[in-house]
Amino acid sequence: MTTSPAMTGTPPLPAQPHRTSTTAELLSRVDELGPRFRARMQSLDEKPAFPYENFAESKEAGLHKLCVPVEYGGWGFWQPGNYSGWYEILERIAYWDTNTAQLLQVHNHATGILAWHGTSAQRDYFMTRIVDGAFCASLGSEAHLYENGAERLESELTKVDGGYTLSARKGFASVSAIASYLVVWAAVEGDEPYAKRMVFAVVDKSSEGVELLDDWQMLGMRSTISCGVKFTDVFIPDDHIVGDPGGWITSDPRTFSCAYAANHIGSAHAAFDFIAGYIKDRDDLKNSEVLRVRLGRMDAKLFAARACLRSTAARLDRGEDPDSVEADAVRTMHLAKDAVLSIPYEGFDLLGARACHERYPLGQMMRDARTFTLHFRDDLYVERLAEIALGRGFSAKGGRGGSTPFEGTTAQLGQAHAGA
Repeated sequence: MTTSPAMTGTPPLPAQPHRTSTTAELLSRVDELGPRFRARMQSLDEKPAFPYENFAESKEAGLHKLCVPVEYGGWGFWQPGNYSGWYEILERIAYWDTNTAQLLQVHNHATGILAWHGTSAQRDYFMTRIVDGAFCASLGSEAHLYENGAERLESELTKVDGGYTLSARKGFASVSAIASYLVVWAAVEGDEPYAKRMVFAVVDKSSEGVELLDDWQMLGMRSTISCGVKFTDVFIPDDHIVGDPGGWITSDPRTFSCAYAANHIGSAHAAFDFIAGYIKDRDDLKNSEVLRVRLGRMDAKLFAARACLRSTAARLDRGEDPDSVEADAVRTMHLAKDAVLSIPYEGFDLLGARACHERYPLGQMMRDARTFTLHFRDDLYVERLAEIALGRGFSAKGGRGGSTPFEGTTAQLGQAHAGA
């Protein structure tokens, strides 16, 4: 894919005042890989094909163990006191390729869930294998691509001797193409609401009864191959059931909201740099006051979203109240979504029809952004912010999508998990 001069080399991203040496080193590794990720974007999108080369190079650079605890040989991100670097690294990967960033995000979040909710023996088992190169997919959604109707969460585990069996169909299973383990969000049997019975069932992808579905024909994010997975009487041993029922709601303060925002901000920055580079190469464009004003507004929009992300991540690092912090995370995600949708779209107005040519990345950036931002319903998130203004309170795990896949949950979260 041909790009303007502004789209090559190390991106001039703002410095993080309190960046650790570990984060700085990992960012440097990302910037070594990034130009190769960018060069593969178009061909992967056209096929569509999973970015196997990107994952091999990411593993070699240690990006597969970002959320593995330090004591197991990982980098210890997405853990108490160590959030900011995680979001900064995600943003930088997304600057180069939003698809690879999203896939690495899913794998590392699944890893972080196993590290947090697993027993000591389970952490010993899974973390060692992940550090050695095993990838994880996280399967929560039960929205089926070929059905039109509201999503219903019905996946239940049936108790049998030595473990459980699972028959279900999950959708949007990112990373499943390369994963060794499928981390399935499912409920144990019982009469309580689904959220209070939910655990994580770790399924070996090679297990009998696991079928990957060829159903990922999408507008954008085509190289994520986030297909569906069908489970038919799949046996899961007891030691592959991770977490206490309802533990994601009651004992884990973390959400996915800031990670979504980080990806969107990185993608929006990549589009902005392409637009600015294109304008800089054209005298008639760069000398237009109107275009410069619009470019300046884009710059301010990016700054606002990034500043909110940095502030929210710092609050997470300090271990502040999860409900209050998640409200800021939702605000951040809304601003990031606005930036990543508006900047590429407006860029076409500034650059003209030639920017639509496939030799330029702006079209794919716009399609990928449109697809990724549909992973959560912005109106459902910001409506919850209105509850704060109306004096009705806010629960971090009381919504859907980036926070939790369940509705109507108002359980208060415990304090930061001390053992993971």
